[in-house]
Amino acid sequence: MNFYTILAILAISTIGIYSGNSAFAQVDPLIDIEFLQTGEIRTFENQFHISNEITIREFFNGKIIRVSGQVIEGFPYITYSKILEDEIDTHGMIFIGGKFVDLNFEEKIIQEEIVIEKNDDLAIVIQYTQRIYSEKFLQIDVKIFEKERNKLNNFYQKDNSISNTNIEIIVINEDGQNVYSSNGITNDRGLYEMEYLIPENSKREILIVTINAENENSKSSKILQVFSLGREPSDGAASP
Repeated sequence: MNFYTILAILAISTIGIYSGNSAFAQVDPLIDIEFLQTGEIRTFENQFHISNEITIREFFNGKIIRVSGQVIEGFPYITYSKILEDEIDTHGMIFIGGKFVDLNFEEKIIQEEIVIEKNDDLAIVIQYTQRIYSEKFLQIDVKIFEKERNKLNNFYQKDNSISNTNIEIIVINEDGQNVYSSNGITNDRGLYEMEYLIPENSKREILIVTINAENENSKSSKILQVFSLGREPSDGAASP
């Protein structure tokens, strides 16, 4: 079952669920759907940033709103929002590592515990090699900021970076194997740099990279995908 078939099933299922008799109100998707305001969507484990290239469609006179696009980290997603009289119920999925993962639109539950949870308020801003051949270095540069001090995720912002933040980077192949990991701390410019040499004669596959950042008060994570293209062709054509 391919990507587009699953999206079609999701659309049919959602419309079927939401076709009952309910009271609806007109909404402006860009204002009233929360994740379009914050620019962020999340699974139960990771957070992503939506890009400006999105498609919004309305069904049943605005009772169902579909939003689809691709997050900055490179993964396609789709959401459906049911418009009720006094609330918006949103569901969706994101396509990561060859499979769909449910998006989580529930508010975080604050548990009354003695243990103090660390804030998820670090902006992990990266520049990296998205497509790489065998025997070449995968370069990942990470800068850490407070989210409120770098809302545009600008890697080259000079001010307000955070030093002495613990960084862990894990590279996993399509077989779910950990092929490389790197640990360290950000320097006085809030920067941590990693290089991983793609082995000789590596197969074509999508590598999933997880970046974890943690300091005394905060803990955040980010994932992205890297296309390993195998042996570099001598004639400029893609190698099999």
